[in-house]
Amino acid sequence: MGLATTSLLAFLGGMALFFSNTFHLPWTGPARYILTGFVGPIAASFSAVVLLRLAGRLPAGGARFVALAAAPAWALAATAAASWAVGFDEADANQGYSWFGSSTLLFMIPGWIAGTACLAVALYSLMVSRRSHPVRRLQAVVLAAPLALILGAIMFMPPMMGTLGAMVLLVVALRQSMPAASRDVVPPRVVPRKVVAPSRRVVGGAALGLLVVGLACAVFAVTGSTWAPIATDSTHAMKLGLAYGAFASIPLLVLAGRVLAPRLGPTTPWSVLLGCASMVVQGCAQLLGAGHTLQWNGILIAATLMGFAIALPLGGLVAGGRLTRITVVAMMGLAASVVGLPVVMMSAFLAPIGSAVLLVRLVAGSRRQPRLNS
Repeated sequence: MGLATTSLLAFLGGMALFFSNTFHLPWTGPARYILTGFVGPIAASFSAVVLLRLAGRLPAGGARFVALAAAPAWALAATAAASWAVGFDEADANQGYSWFGSSTLLFMIPGWIAGTACLAVALYSLMVSRRSHPVRRLQAVVLAAPLALILGAIMFMPPMMGTLGAMVLLVVALRQSMPAASRDVVPPRVVPRKVVAPSRRVVGGAALGLLVVGLACAVFAVTGSTWAPIATDSTHAMKLGLAYGAFASIPLLVLAGRVLAPRLGPTTPWSVLLGCASMVVQGCAQLLGAGHTLQWNGILIAATLMGFAIALPLGGLVAGGRLTRITVVAMMGLAASVVGLPVVMMSAFLAPIGSAVLLVRLVAGSRRQPRLNS
């Protein structure tokens, strides 16, 4: 749990540096590579090794080798990413390359070899096959080589995947730390609450209306500059369409919350409230216009609110005491903001899709209902 928490905090710190206004300061680049290139990945690797070892899927010798090989693999991968960034900046400056900026392959190739060896040992232990040991080793190496390359390539990207991966490791570690009896027993609700399902006709009519409104907002965002006098240019039309689409998503969230409340649990109203607040902030941020100093900050706030809206229903997966659950759900909300960011930015185009999915779900549900014979 401590390793998974360390990994998650490192990735969250790197993500904050990446999306904040301090990204262009000279110290943020090295700090981000240290956090998301070494501390976060190595702590996540150690956490995964411990979980596999506790589950009996990884022998002691293999666990030690994977843990020892993961450290140089991630260190070389982070160094290769930093070398590539320096070389990119030097190419823009057109003043020649330093030894560090031109040594990306020198760091990447041994890092790839170490990562392949690390993953090959882990995959070999996880494989369940009746084939001979040489064939299993070859299969493990063939699978580990591209997987190591993919994981290394993630170092060049924003720390979104690492944040979500560390969050999954933390939830698994919390559940593994509980006794088996505690994981299997579901505590009864003190006061059973009956959720009244809304009328299918009302939900269908509202979803159809929201589908039309959402499509209109999406069409305006793309083509509004050619026919709407209120849009001065294509950028202005896009911003207005995104803002109107975000506001139009609010009743859709309320409607979806009413329909999905029996499945999502008692936190549904709070999730809907946070989602609606996110859409309000997103709409206002888009109305500020491109280039406004507060627009990006508003989008980040909207993404964070949407992340907590996504994380609240998942709080039931977290095992532990009250303080532990609150802390982990708070970190889950911050981690889920990496998903909330594209959701809020594309909300005007996702709202019609959500309305269509709701309509299809209602039609499919009505067909499955048995007919009563007179």
